[in-house]
Amino acid sequence: MNRLRHLGVDGPALAVLAAMGLSFLLQAVEVAMAQVWVFGLLALVLYTAEWLIAQRVTVLTKVLSRIRVGLTVRMLLRQILLIALYVSVGAIGTPAYWSTFAGMAAFFMLSLVYDLMRMQILRRSRLPVRTRNLDLSALNLPNPPGFVRELPMNRVFLADIALVMGGVAHLAGGPEWLAIGGAVLSAGAVLLLVLASVPTFLAHLRFPSDAQFIEEVNERLRAYRPEVILYFTFGVGSQNGVYQANMWLEAMERLDRRALVVFREHANLPHLEPTSLPVVCVPRADDLAALDLSTVRVALYPGNAGKNIHLVQRAEIKHVFIGHGDSDKLPSSNRVSRIFDEIWVAGRGGRERYRRVRHAIDDRDVVEVGRPQLDVVQGPRSAAERSVPTVIYAPTWEGVDDNNYLTSADTVGVELVERLLAGGEPVRLIYKPHPLLGKRSARAAAAHRRIVEAVTAHNRGLDPVTPEAERQLSELRARIERFREESSERHLTAADLAGYRDLLRQWHDLYWTSAGPLRHHVVTDPFPTLFSCFNESDAMVSDISSVVADFIASGKPYAIADLWDTEDGEFRRQYPSAGAGYLLRPGLAGLDEVLSAAREPAGDTMARRREILKEYLLGPDEPDAQTRFAAAADALYERGLRDFPLGTFAEPVPADPFREDAGDGTDGLDGVNGTDVQVGGRVAVSVPDTDEAL
Repeated sequence: MNRLRHLGVDGPALAVLAAMGLSFLLQAVEVAMAQVWVFGLLALVLYTAEWLIAQRVTVLTKVLSRIRVGLTVRMLLRQILLIALYVSVGAIGTPAYWSTFAGMAAFFMLSLVYDLMRMQILRRSRLPVRTRNLDLSALNLPNPPGFVRELPMNRVFLADIALVMGGVAHLAGGPEWLAIGGAVLSAGAVLLLVLASVPTFLAHLRFPSDAQFIEEVNERLRAYRPEVILYFTFGVGSQNGVYQANMWLEAMERLDRRALVVFREHANLPHLEPTSLPVVCVPRADDLAALDLSTVRVALYPGNAGKNIHLVQRAEIKHVFIGHGDSDKLPSSNRVSRIFDEIWVAGRGGRERYRRVRHAIDDRDVVEVGRPQLDVVQGPRSAAERSVPTVIYAPTWEGVDDNNYLTSADTVGVELVERLLAGGEPVRLIYKPHPLLGKRSARAAAAHRRIVEAVTAHNRGLDPVTPEAERQLSELRARIERFREESSERHLTAADLAGYRDLLRQWHDLYWTSAGPLRHHVVTDPFPTLFSCFNESDAMVSDISSVVADFIASGKPYAIADLWDTEDGEFRRQYPSAGAGYLLRPGLAGLDEVLSAAREPAGDTMARRREILKEYLLGPDEPDAQTRFAAAADALYERGLRDFPLGTFAEPVPADPFREDAGDGTDGLDGVNGTDVQVGGRVAVSVPDTDEAL
């Protein structure tokens, strides 16, 4: 039992597993007793269990295969028990018996043929590289095998229900045509499926090889000549980390340099926001190495991940850690970052975090570029808008380990939400947890559920969103989702993106205006966005998190939960982002202060400190962050060109201890006219810098 739970088999899955096992056992008993109708009822239980496994309790698919009771075994067992029932009631040798037997054989053989064709189709259609906004029409790829993906064998095998139940109905006293018709119907259904698959199968026999496909992608890359890469990799699972890449898309689109997005996991690609930038998704390291990135000189990394090394090893590219938000957490000054050529931070606060990692990161490699994403964050709302102040509670997640366990959700979170909901003066709450909250800690997950339940219960006593507003929101959301789905199939222009972002604006405007000033919000969906929540708020309560640095751009008051009841000065010294915030102590001491500052900005004692901290964490207002970000990209690109002019590449070579100039420190590129020159222990092979050479 413990082993099953370790495999993810919970209570409902155990119930389905027990029902299936018991039904097979009782069917064998009913065969011996020749009780046909009971056998038939148990068969219906089995089909229900199979449907649940296929649709709802998919974890059992792997478990049943491990215990040698896979899909094919279960299908054959159902049909063999039916033949045994024929024998038990003395109906062997009848036309119904032979038609059932022939139907079983045909069903099995046709299913086998379909499965073999399906595996070939799926194998050949498994692209080594998936792309967006790159024209690969020259490959003449066949249409995606939609129905083949929709009809795996766990659904196809359910088609023998006509054969089995037709035989049961006949043996229970019905006419022979029930058994004959059921056999014909089951075998015929699979025959039609096989015939429908043949055109797709033949088309995929002409599918290009991986090498041909990658070469065509390279042709398109050579035509585009990318200069800067946004590189993203994140473990696929319930933790959706693609927001780390999404936050940089608009900044990349606005660069003067030609930008390319590189993903490493196919399952993450659907979560990428629509963009006009070319996108390539390359799961295998060998295929990534085969991509023609010869014109790229800058690669930007929003996350620290093991698969970064597959690109970092390219010496002709300058590699930059840009992160996905500036915070006082340990990962925001990680020693691993020394593998990068530069580290781009928002402001001086980010630089000084890395200074604390003594001698690990050279200060000259840290560049302050601001946070271009924060252009959309607005300042304080009007007095009328904050008559009922809106407070965001945005707890962080549990972190990758207990050293980074900084969430307040399971300490003061529930109490905070209950206080805000039941306070004497009305407050509107927006609960916006970190997307990964509750993924690592059961305690944090339980606290999150309690908060959601409390907000939901409190909203029941408030005016609901009108049916008309619900309809309009639903229609807008459907249009947004449809655009997202279609964006992976066509080249997006700037006008397309403007239309998409206008849909987002319409949805957000309607969402906030349709709910009423007292209705609370639980935001665990990508919509409304975090920055939209910022603009709709008057104050925030959060933890040590990059959300704090982003919220400071609004100039509004905020509070940070101190989970350890540290002395004020020491807490602010350890966590500079708390320097202009009110501190929330155990028992919620400090909450009234931040609520008062939200209602009456004139009495906000932290206002001036926030102005100072904003420049410290995010940099100056002029020049704006996008300008600084673009300037940093340009400067590093030019530096990359100086080190490796276009047409050169880096290859490791053995050191020559007998070379006369060994150790003289020269690594210049003095003669770049088609000759080989030594570059820092590597050979840079140059070719004439002409369009033909590129």
